[in-house]
Amino acid sequence: MSDDFSIRMSGDDGLAPPASLFSPKPDKKGPKTIAILLIFGALAMGFTAYGDIQLSQSEDLTKEELDALLTNVRTGNGDNITDEEYQDYHDEARESGAYTIRGASVMTGAVLIVFGGVMLFRLKSLGSKLAISGSLVAALGGVYANYELYTISQQMLPESLILANKILGYLCGLCMVICCSLAALPLFNSAAKAALDPNMTVITEEE
Repeated sequence: MSDDFSIRMSGDDGLAPPASLFSPKPDKKGPKTIAILLIFGALAMGFTAYGDIQLSQSEDLTKEELDALLTNVRTGNGDNITDEEYQDYHDEARESGAYTIRGASVMTGAVLIVFGGVMLFRLKSLGSKLAISGSLVAALGGVYANYELYTISQQMLPESLILANKILGYLCGLCMVICCSLAALPLFNSAAKAALDPNMTVITEEE
C-alpha cells in the first residue's frame, strides 16, 4: 500500500482559482462621495480667491470694509488702530503681490479640483491626480502669500491682527493637506481603485 495519497474535491481539475475571486469588490460610492466633497470645497476656495483678487485691484478700502474688519478688533481686543493705519497695511500687502499670488494660486487650484472632482465622479483616476495637483498649487501659493502678509502685519498691525494672519496661514495649509489627502484616497484604497477607469478594466479583461 502506497504511503502517498491526495485528496481532491469532486470536479477539481487541479487548477488554482481565478485571481478575480480574491480581488476587492469595486466601491463606486466612495470615489463619488469624495468627488462631491472636493467640488464643494473647491467652490469655497474659489469664493475666497475671488475676494483676494478684488483686494488686489482695490487701491482704497471703503469705510464699510474698514468697519467690518476693524470694529471687533477695536471693541473686543481694545487695540487702537486707525483706518489710515490699516489702509497703509493694505497698500503694502497689495504692492507686495501677496493678494494677487494668493488669489491666482487658490483660484487655479480650485478650477483644477472642480475638473478633477467631475472626472472622479465619472470614476476616472485622472480626476484624483488633477485634484491633487490643484491642492498643491493652492497650498504653495496660499502658504507663501500668507507668510508675506504675516511678515508685513508684524511691522504694521496690532497683536490681534498679527495672530489672525498667522492662524489664517496655518488654516490654509491644513485645508490643502485635507483636500490633497481626500483626492489621493481613491488611488490608495483597493476597493475604490478597483472601481476607477471601468472601461480600461473591461478592455484589460478581454485581452
